[in-house]
Amino acid sequence: MNRDEDALHWEGDDELDRLSVVDAADEADGAAEPGASAPVVREARHRGPLGWLMLVLAVAATAGWVVILVANPVQQPSLVALAMYQLGELLAVLTPLLWWFVVDRVAPLPRRALWWLAGLVVTAPWPLVAGVLA
Repeated sequence: MNRDEDALHWEGDDELDRLSVVDAADEADGAAEPGASAPVVREARHRGPLGWLMLVLAVAATAGWVVILVANPVQQPSLVALAMYQLGELLAVLTPLLWWFVVDRVAPLPRRALWWLAGLVVTAPWPLVAGVLA
């Protein structure tokens, strides 16, 4: 079977999943095709206690936004205004968890704590915090 037809079949996928970087490098050394590339191997993400704490705080911020939405129902004069307001509510609820996930996946390990703390400040449910402190 030639290389073009390889993509149309499931055969051999198990072997690709089991390859490590060293195995792929060894195979690439002896490969007949000069353009062959090694498969990407995912490394485990190390979160540490701060990462898990920030995840718990992101879930708490999400729950805080849900409490705010339930406690303060809003009536809008038009259907478009209501749709836009509800879109804003949805984004407010999802943003803390989304921020945590993006920082976990994109930020380098030494800078994650700073980005997670910034996200905690930016995405906190401030109306609830101000109501509790008042």
